Formats: sequence, structure tokens, C-alpha cells
Amino acid sequence: MLISSFQDHPYLTLSLLAVLINIPLGYIRENCPRFSFKWFFWIHASIPFIVYLRIALGTSKLFIPMSIFLAIIGQMIGSRWRHKTMTTQEWDKLNQIDLTVNEPRRFGNPNLRGSFTVVLLNMGGPRTNEDVRDFQIQLFSDARLIRFPLSKLLQPLFARLLSTLRNHNAKARYQLIGGGSPIFKSTKQQAQALDKELKQRGIKNTNVTFSFNYSEPLPETTIEEVKKSGKEYILPLSLYPHYSEATTGSNIHYLKKAAQKIYPEVQFLPTPSYYLHDGYIQAFVDRIHEQITPEAGENLDDYYLLFSAHSLPLYFLKEGDKYPFQIAQTVGQVVTKLGRKDNWSISYQSAVGPLQWVKPYTENMIAALAKRGVKKLLIVPISFVTDHIETSCEIDIEYRHMAENLGIHDFRMSKAIECHAGFIKALADCVEDVVAHEKSSQRKVEKEKVIC
Repeated sequence: MLISSFQDHPYLTLSLLAVLINIPLGYIRENCPRFSFKWFFWIHASIPFIVYLRIALGTSKLFIPMSIFLAIIGQMIGSRWRHKTMTTQEWDKLNQIDLTVNEPRRFGNPNLRGSFTVVLLNMGGPRTNEDVRDFQIQLFSDARLIRFPLSKLLQPLFARLLSTLRNHNAKARYQLIGGGSPIFKSTKQQAQALDKELKQRGIKNTNVTFSFNYSEPLPETTIEEVKKSGKEYILPLSLYPHYSEATTGSNIHYLKKAAQKIYPEVQFLPTPSYYLHDGYIQAFVDRIHEQITPEAGENLDDYYLLFSAHSLPLYFLKEGDKYPFQIAQTVGQVVTKLGRKDNWSISYQSAVGPLQWVKPYTENMIAALAKRGVKKLLIVPISFVTDHIETSCEIDIEYRHMAENLGIHDFRMSKAIECHAGFIKALADCVEDVVAHEKSSQRKVEKEKVIC
């Protein structure tokens, strides 16, 4: 009966559907950067269906301009609907506006009194080879990190398929570094070192813990721990020094999501970045010098320095992600302290899948340097604060083997900064900055009360 009614009023049916179909498409389009591929896709997504309807309903070709006009009306309605529901943060991100660099620090309550938990943030890793597949499923299931058409619908299937295909090779690689990732142990040691440093500074009413996205302790576990402690504030402190929505942004997103379900009363504090902190920079300088033995006649100037960072899907960069620019700033500070004017480069590693990632890739740089006659190469894992699969296996084993086969006879890698005193100092300074701001805010409040 309903189909018959549609056929009895073909022009009305086509008109209504042209508008209605395009409302959600216009809503989705407004989430995409203007003139991007996705933006154009959602504008034209309804065309095949409208063409099919026109043929099936037998409407005249003369009605095509009206169909296009009505589709545009639907897109406009959807676009305005999205504009009304868009938050300030979403609008800023879409328009690549970043006001965080010089934004004044704001806290919901000046009466902090040091009652907060510092949560170190990282992605995590499988503790043993038996955990590899579960870790990969969690990783590949993250639609915030890995995006493709209909990802929200197909992501679970994609994650299980990809983890199955990669499981054997991944286990073999983890086995090369002892079976499983050392990242849990390393992060726990960093948390303990930071806690000790804070207590030495007199900041005693503060807990230090950590949270991983894809392995225990997951955000839910960490929030449960914070809730039991009774702390009212969380200071999220990323172990990804260079900000990206894929890393720090994702960590904070899932930690806040868990807090909303488990401990909605807890408040999150902002934290300053430390990718240009003197202690953090000095940690890299020291790790580089540790690879050279002057007593044996070695000179750092004889080595080409290749700073290797974890790559990033290109769509993050198109959305205004600041990650590669902060990497460049850190490297600039390191080479300045080293007094190095040339014979250094930045490259990116660990890209996965057919998507476009930030380049140049580290393996391609090694091949290019070998062709140019470089015989001594020192790779600095600039975006990593712990040694794990990307450093101990990918760089120190796989890239080493590749480099030696290409004729680079002296291949070295500086160790990750781990618990270097300068790095722990940088983290502690971030925390102390919050405490200093709290004390300043408290004094201001008390002064205003006296005046009143």
C-alpha cells in the first residue's frame, strides 16, 4: 500500500526523499574540513540514490534541477543543525584554531590543597606474548585512532581480522625483546621516581599512578583507584611529550569517559607541556653522549644523527595536529645544545596499513643516507620516553640489520630517557606549577575576603 502511494505521487516522493536523505548527510559533512575529500564525498553521497529513484519512479529529466535544488536544501538544514549542536572546542578543532599556547590556566576550584592524583598517560603494551592479540584488538578497535569509511560499524570485525593476520609476526617481534613489552615496568618506575621527587619537594598529599589505553591498567581501573583514594582532582600528565589527538588527546578522552561513569565528581586539571623543558632536552643530550666513548678515540661529529619519531596518520595533520611541529622544536633544542649545525635529520617510523602517514619514513632515510656514503649512524628515538617494541626491536634490531646490509658499518641507537633525572625533573616541574598556581590562587582569594 505504501509503495503504491509513492508510485502514485512520484514527484512528491522524490522531492521529500531528496530533502530528507540529505539532512543527515549535511550534518556529517559539517564535521569535515571544507573542500576535503570527505567534505566532497558527503555532498555527493545521495546522487546515486536520487538517480535510482528518478528512474524507478519514472520522473522527467526536466525535474533533475529541482532534485538538485532540494538536495541542497536538505544539506543546508543538516549543516545548520550541526552548527547549533557544535561545541566551541569542536568548532575550534574544525577550523584548526589552537588557543592553548598562550591560554591562561584556569581551575574550577582554587582550594586545591594538593589533594590530587597525577596520572601518567601512555598507550600501554602486552606484558607477555600471550597478551599480544588482546592488546592488538584493543588498539585496532579504537575508531579515534584508526579511521575508515563505516569504521564505527566495521571496526570490531576489522580489529579481529587485522590482529589475527598480524598476531604471529607480532609475537615473534616481541619475543626478540624478551617476550612482551617492558612498558608496564618502565612506566611504573617512572611513576615511582616522580612520586619520590615530589615528596622531596614537599608535595606530599599527592598520589602518582598511571593509565594505559589498550592494556592494564585501563582508564576504568585507574579511575577506580582514584575514587578509592578520595582525591578530588586528577592531573593528567602525558608520557607523549609532543601533543597529538592520537596519543595525549586519546588518553585524556578515555580517562574522562571512564570518570564520567565511575567517579563523575572528580575534576580534571590542565597541565603544561614539557617538550622544550631544559631537563627533558638535557636527557636526550646525555643519552646521545652515552653512545660515544671519547677514551676510545670516538667523536660524535663523525656520526650522522637521525631523530626518529613515531609517525602519525596524515589525516591528523590535516586537522591541525601540532605533533610534527613540536617534534621539530624539540630536535632543534637538542642539536643546539649539541652544537650540531648539520648532519642531522628527522624521520618517522612505525606506520601501519595502507593509509598515508607523516613522512619521511625512517627506513627510507637510512637507505638514502647509505646511498650518500654515510658509514656511521646514530638514531635518536626522539618521541619515546621508554624503550619498547618501537625502539628495542624496530630500531635496534630491524633497522640495524637493514643499515648493516646497506653498508653502514657503525649503527647505534641512544637509549630512551626512561628515569633520567632531567626527565623526572621536567615532570615534577609540571606538577609543581599546578601547586604554585593553587597557592597563588588561594592567597588571592584570601586577600579579596580581607578587603571585603
